[in-house]
Amino acid sequence: MTAAATTAQPTKEQFSQQVDAIFNVTAPNGREFEMLLTEFQDVLDSETQETFTLTFRAPSDLEPEQGTYIVANAGMGEHAIFLVPIGRDESGLYFEAVYNRFKS
Repeated sequence: MTAAATTAQPTKEQFSQQVDAIFNVTAPNGREFEMLLTEFQDVLDSETQETFTLTFRAPSDLEPEQGTYIVANAGMGEHAIFLVPIGRDESGLYFEAVYNRFKS
């Protein structure tokens, strides 16, 4: 993991522009694979706080492991994201990330 993956905070605008983009991922167990950002949902945007969610689709053969994943693509660079498995269907295993933070 690079320093950029541990310190850079992606913006919601960056993520909103990456829907349907492929991310290269390293799981907590070291497995590498690709995920598709399938959904960006803007939940709250006030003067002091923002909340948004991301849904990713990974290969269906992955173990549904909650944890910090390293995700990267050309549009955003590399970031560490805490992902929680939320479901599986014939298309893949789905993970969700929830961002809830104060604005600076």
